[in-house]
Amino acid sequence: MNCPPVFRTSVALSVAAVALSLLSFTEATADPRPIPETTTMFQVPVGFVSACSGVGFRCWVPYLLATVTPSATTGASGTVTFAAQPSPTISTTTLDCIDVAVNWRNLTTGAVGATVLRAVPQIGLSGPIVPEEWCRYTPATVATGSGTVAATADVSASVHPPSSDLWPQVPVNAGLGIFQVP
Repeated sequence: MNCPPVFRTSVALSVAAVALSLLSFTEATADPRPIPETTTMFQVPVGFVSACSGVGFRCWVPYLLATVTPSATTGASGTVTFAAQPSPTISTTTLDCIDVAVNWRNLTTGAVGATVLRAVPQIGLSGPIVPEEWCRYTPATVATGSGTVAATADVSASVHPPSSDLWPQVPVNAGLGIFQVP
């Protein structure tokens, strides 16, 4: 059947109008699925010289290098829980159980902030403590907002003053982590 061009044009316009009206009445619904929790270990751990003595050159013996690896756990929208795990190279005393400062920046929004992961030495607990459990870190949850977040971590705020003859730790490098926050 051969329809006049005016008829074909009006049918096409009618179909387009119905399609547009149907699209305008559709409702957007929230995704009911929860956001999965994701933990990202910092790509660069925090490094420091382990429990140096103020006597001699003990601080520069290579086997005394210790690390703490921070992590960032995301799951809830716009929030991150920072935590840390000491390396097995940390001495089996509480001298190296020191706080870790975390500074973060949301690269998407420009928001910035800082928190401290408090070290909790395991002293005075009943029963034997294996060397891996001499130090624990209290996690800290912060509101970073959604987007790409870059964070640095270090122990420089926690070390003893350089003039101290106690057992100071000497910072070697800051830690670095980059991760996505839903």
